[in-house]
Amino acid sequence: MRHIFIINPIAGNGKLQDKLFKTIDLELKGKETDYEIYITKSKEDTRNFARHKCQEGKPAVLYSCGGDGTLHEIINGAFGYTNVSVGVIPVGSGNDFIKNFTNPVYFSDINLQIKGQSIELDLLKANDEYVATVLNIGLDADVAFNMNKFKKIPFIKGPTKYYLSIFYSLAGKLGKQIEVITDKNVIRGTFLIGVVANGQYYGGGYKCAPLAELNDGILDLCFVENISRLKIVNLLGSYKKGEHLENPQINKYLTYDKFKSALIIFKEPTNVCMDGDKYIYNEINVSTEKNALKVWLPKGVQYCNSEHLCHPEQSEGSY
Repeated sequence: MRHIFIINPIAGNGKLQDKLFKTIDLELKGKETDYEIYITKSKEDTRNFARHKCQEGKPAVLYSCGGDGTLHEIINGAFGYTNVSVGVIPVGSGNDFIKNFTNPVYFSDINLQIKGQSIELDLLKANDEYVATVLNIGLDADVAFNMNKFKKIPFIKGPTKYYLSIFYSLAGKLGKQIEVITDKNVIRGTFLIGVVANGQYYGGGYKCAPLAELNDGILDLCFVENISRLKIVNLLGSYKKGEHLENPQINKYLTYDKFKSALIIFKEPTNVCMDGDKYIYNEINVSTEKNALKVWLPKGVQYCNSEHLCHPEQSEGSY
């Protein structure tokens, strides 16, 4: 088994990558483990490199060393190949995928990674893209897009950019006119936020779909009506903790549904984020791909369920 570490040098503002590179060599150099380290050059390069390694036909683990966006590119490069599993070493800013598992800090332990095992989990298919965690639409997607407006201002860094983008987005027109035609019913309205979820978390720890499971062959939809700016403040606390479905002050504004496939139609071209990566669509066909991804889990890590509880607040990397 070959272990291939695909490192995104700019994920998480590049704070942890040098230490990760040294740790991999320190732990594995001179040992029997067959490994390779690759530094990516772009999103396209990440996807192409992953596909190239799959096409070699050898059993391998492709470790996504970045954030959820890096994982997204590797999954799309590796989809359809049965000779590889995809692992995660979190050095990004969000790292939401690993919050669906027990002992998320173990993902940062190289020795536990090497001793890991593969399991099969679902993917969300959106048009021609494959999504590990969440597809989101609305205010938070607009915030992600609008951050680009502040990139050219030299003294504005990461967190400041994010907060300026929030204020900028809130100052604009809120609400997207959306029609969702599922395999069970039709949902129409003007929505502030909308997610179609394979996993439970996105946006750096927001538990948007608390009933979602990565292995049930079902997608979860949670849409929030176009509420006032004042009510948004009350929403966010419950939404982040995953308590919005039980909160009577919030859940009256929610639509929560489960389905296997749907067509999402927008009134106009609309910003969409998938695993944090940004796209613009007029409409999206979404469906679940059962057992489509072989995920490599470090030793001691299990998928969260009623028996194995998650503690996502422990998910930060340790490099």
